[in-house]
Amino acid sequence: GEAARAPLGAVPPGQPLSAAATATSSRSAFFPRLARRHLSSPLRVPVRAVESSSEATKQEEAPLAAGEAQEPLPAAPAFVVEELGWGTQLAVKLKMLVAPPWKRVRKGSVLTMTLRGEISDQLKTRFSSGLSLPQICENFEKAAYDPRISGIYLHIEPLSCGWGKAEEIRRHIVDFKKSGKFVVGYMPVGGEKEYYLASACAELYAPPSAYVALYGLTIQQTFLRGVLEKVGVQPEIQRIGRYKSAGDQLGRKSMSNEVKEMLGALLDNIYGNWLDTVSSTHGKKKEEIEEFVNSGVYQVERLKKEGWITDLLYDDQVMTMLKERVGQNDKKSLRMVDYR
Repeated sequence: GEAARAPLGAVPPGQPLSAAATATSSRSAFFPRLARRHLSSPLRVPVRAVESSSEATKQEEAPLAAGEAQEPLPAAPAFVVEELGWGTQLAVKLKMLVAPPWKRVRKGSVLTMTLRGEISDQLKTRFSSGLSLPQICENFEKAAYDPRISGIYLHIEPLSCGWGKAEEIRRHIVDFKKSGKFVVGYMPVGGEKEYYLASACAELYAPPSAYVALYGLTIQQTFLRGVLEKVGVQPEIQRIGRYKSAGDQLGRKSMSNEVKEMLGALLDNIYGNWLDTVSSTHGKKKEEIEEFVNSGVYQVERLKKEGWITDLLYDDQVMTMLKERVGQNDKKSLRMVDYR
């Protein structure tokens, strides 16, 4: 594989985060599984890559004329926690009275969610592991209105979802804090994407043995042309346009300059948004955050010293602290409720 790295300097500021960005950490490369086949003759794989050159596309990509103002995109509606009407409150109380004991939620409970791995777009069944994006967003909104929920305890572990989903979840964390309830994050392992979510929490804790790797962003690609030559496979690729890379994985042994240019621009956009968001969260200048990342952060104690995390505590210590916060004085474990 050959990597296209974003330069850690000269990042265009203020650019929006692309929902289609699927940059992965430098620690996680994707290698497709190859099937072994016995070939008596060369196998030809037709691949066609065509670059669109329609007039409509040219008009959309044409720059604005001098003095012509561009209309701003409509902003997303702000989330406001409104008091429920008396009718809705009465219906909820009646439903709570007739609910079976094993489905009741005690007042002062803490909603717990674990974000890890791939987060799907579609709703999952009750037998599926993990949460989908609609379920996560629904959890934040329901917890903001539910008077029985005192706050959220969020476990953030290594993620393999795209940056668009990370941006959506982070927006719901910020909206939930408008309800006045606490949201506490716990991150034992993480990189740029995990910390992007965790920084939205009012408090962030990590164990003394935490591994936080802030190395910048990387995209890796794998090329199979050398493997195909060894097994006698000759791909047939028709290319129209320099920036079309559909057949590069089969037809090339390295990354083209055009692909490096595209991926570099994508990484600049994501990394610039990351710097802007983290700097505004910590109340520091963008140059200070960039200098801190470029210095190479390996010790979790340094993250605490610089204010990137609240404190170094283990999971049981954080739950003991939350028990005191919600006023639970018994010797039982913290009253928690999950999605179900």
